[in-house]
Amino acid sequence: MSRAPEVVGILLAGGASSRFPGGKLEARIPGALAERYGRPELADRQIIEASRIAMFEAVGSAILLGIEPPDRRPHEGPAAALGDLLRSDTLAGLPDATRVLVAAGDAPFAPSALLGLMAAAPGALVIALDQPLPFAADLGALRTLAATGELPRLRDLAAALGARPLDPRLVERLDPLGGALADIDTPEDLAR
Repeated sequence: MSRAPEVVGILLAGGASSRFPGGKLEARIPGALAERYGRPELADRQIIEASRIAMFEAVGSAILLGIEPPDRRPHEGPAAALGDLLRSDTLAGLPDATRVLVAAGDAPFAPSALLGLMAAAPGALVIALDQPLPFAADLGALRTLAATGELPRLRDLAAALGARPLDPRLVERLDPLGGALADIDTPEDLAR
């Protein structure tokens, strides 16, 4: 009997955050916003803490890329940080069959059932082809791509991996409120 591959959750939590000055990931989630996405228990939690909870519920691990390990190139985008992580010793001991689930650190309302499904399903997956995050892929595929040089920008990474979108009916069933794609980029996103 073969053993299921390990899963590594990665939250993209680095960058300059130019659209949300003053510590976006440390901002607290208003109760009304948490209620809107059916997650009242996340009210008054920091955005990154809530995103970490969702990742832990889905796969039991979360590397906060940009925090630990720190983002060495905050102005070069999340793909550069992900490429650095893939070429570092952090994941070196893991087999290529390890599943990697990558999500935005500023998207705290992703349903754990949807994230868990993405982590468990084979191949490279995205929710929709026009949405780069969250995505899941085998570590080996990501390593191969990173070995060729800089990873493509996140919006192009799914195509480079040959990612396929999840069935929209399944996404609707597991995420009827659209929480997986609800990221918080500006103070206005938090206030709406």
